Order: sequence, then C-alpha cells, then structure tokens
Amino acid sequence: MNSKIQRTSLQSEIIRYIQNYIQENGLKPGDRLPSQEKLIEMMGVSRTSLREAMKTLEARNVLEAKNGKGIYVGSQEVNDLLRLIDFAKEKELLLDTLEVRKILEREILRMVIHSATREELEELGAITRVLMAKFRRGEQQTAEDKKFHYTIYRLSHNQVMYQLILSISGVMDKFWEFPLNMEDPFLESLPLHEELYNAICEKNVKKAQAINEKLLDAVYRDIRNQR
Repeated sequence: MNSKIQRTSLQSEIIRYIQNYIQENGLKPGDRLPSQEKLIEMMGVSRTSLREAMKTLEARNVLEAKNGKGIYVGSQEVNDLLRLIDFAKEKELLLDTLEVRKILEREILRMVIHSATREELEELGAITRVLMAKFRRGEQQTAEDKKFHYTIYRLSHNQVMYQLILSISGVMDKFWEFPLNMEDPFLESLPLHEELYNAICEKNVKKAQAINEKLLDAVYRDIRNQR
C-alpha cells in the first residue's frame, strides 16, 4: 500500500486506509501501528486531518494512543465502525431526523420564549458569543454548536420534550462526528444561530421559529446534495 489517498471524503478515506493497513498487515488488538509522522507520509494528508480521524477511531476503540509509546490496534473491529458510520446509506435517515427536529423545535422554541428566565437567556447568550467568535475566526465549533442547541432544549423546562429531542438529536451528533464529504457543513447555517438567539430574547415566537426552520433547511440541503 503506497498510493496516497485523495482529498474527497477525507476522513472516511483515512479510516478506510487504516482499515486496509490493519488487514493487509494482519495486525491484531495490541499491535502497534506506524508513527503519526509515518502515517502522514504514507497517506499524504495533514496532521490535523489524521488527528481528527484518529479521534473518531479512538472514541470507537478501534485504535488506542498510548502517551510516549505510539498508536495501537484497539479492541473494536474497524469494519464495525465503518458500518455504523456509512452515511451514504444513512442519508435518508438523517433527512428524516431533520424533519422531525423541525417539528419538535417549533414547539420547543415557543416553550423557551414563554418560560426561560433572564439568567437562562444570559447563559444562552454567553454560549452564542463563544460560538460566533469561533465561527468568525474559522475555528472548529462543533462542541459549541451542540451546546447551543442542547441549552435551548433544556430551557424549554419540559423534561419529556427534552428527553425526546435528545434522542432525536443523537442521530445528528453521530453524523457531525463523521460528516460525509462536507468540508464545512455549518457555513450557511451557523450565522443564523445569532439571529435565533436575538429572536428568542425579543420573545418573538414566529420569528424564532422561522429562523430555526431556515437554519435546519440549510443543513437539510447540505446533506441532501451529498453524492
């Protein structure tokens, strides 16, 4: 295996490359992989791209990084990971999930606007400012984006709705850990988060609902247009 990988669907290609390397070399759990420097050279990718793929593999116990010792094959089969995150086949599930989210979040926003306290809105405002600052600096915002939405869900003060939307959003969380071919899936939708926060503070239910639908529609289009 000496051909460098292509730039499309980069993270998935890195994982498939590592899968092939493990299989072709007969590696077992506990066996050591080449160093990160060697893997970067072999694949022709950046350190950042490799690191992001490694995080996904470590989270699934496919690989284990030992400080000062190197990278080792973990207990989880990489094939199992690929089946879990084969999003080309799961696109329809993701689109269906977004449609359900749109329905539930309309009611959640109404609840938030009627029940959130000033202190809770200030909490959401602080999260929004961090999110937008990272976006404008071109930094990764996945954690802050998730925190923004989950805080809105919590501010509904309805435990049944909260648990229901969390279960739905869990499908999306798995997707954002390993997005299809999307270099920046939040480019169109992220600026709308600040508008959504402002509409909530204005206690304008219809405006907040309209902005949120626009936000989700942008994500829907990004996923639908993937090949």
